[in-house]
Amino acid sequence: MSDTNSNLYPTAATANGFPLVNSNGSSAETRSALQTFRSFTSGLLRPLTSIVAQFSASPSIASDRPSYSPPPPPSRREGPLPPQDLALVDSEELIREILIRVGEDPDREGLQQTPARIIRSWKEIYGGYEQRSEEILVTQFCAGQYDEMVLLRDIEFYSTCEHHMLPFYGKAHIAYLPKNKIVGLSKLARLLDMHARRLQVQERLAQQVATELQRILRPKGWP
Repeated sequence: MSDTNSNLYPTAATANGFPLVNSNGSSAETRSALQTFRSFTSGLLRPLTSIVAQFSASPSIASDRPSYSPPPPPSRREGPLPPQDLALVDSEELIREILIRVGEDPDREGLQQTPARIIRSWKEIYGGYEQRSEEILVTQFCAGQYDEMVLLRDIEFYSTCEHHMLPFYGKAHIAYLPKNKIVGLSKLARLLDMHARRLQVQERLAQQVATELQRILRPKGWP
């Protein structure tokens, strides 16, 4: 090749600014300003070209990276919770839990003894579960020739509604026609009080008193 062609088209060895060398070994003049600018810009474009190539290959690169997936939501429990042996749970602890759930602090001064007081009150409020009608109507008398109605009116009672465990109260009337046996009038009030000291509704309360009175005294009309 001629010297002119070598100057116009430098080899890779001359790209970094080295003097051009002719084919006969003699040195040629330094490359022109245009050639220097071209070699400089080509050096700058190489990194940009490689970066563009990496971005264009991003789908393949991304496929090699481990993909992130959010953790699965916690599984919901199916069906009711397993039963718990309440005999192993202290009653006062249950009352403390109720106080916490209604928004109170069971450890403040006015509530520290409240669970124990409530447990003691249960013996009176729900004392009917520990009694039996036979214990109340155990003392009976012979009716003799008496065949008139025995009536006790306006007996006050206090009970607890089984739907919301809230108190309700009222007055009841108890009457029966004796056949062979009678009991003291106070026993009728005690029979009502026994059934009232349970979780109740007033309709069942009246039925229980009538049923027990008929079962034990067997007044007239008993089959």
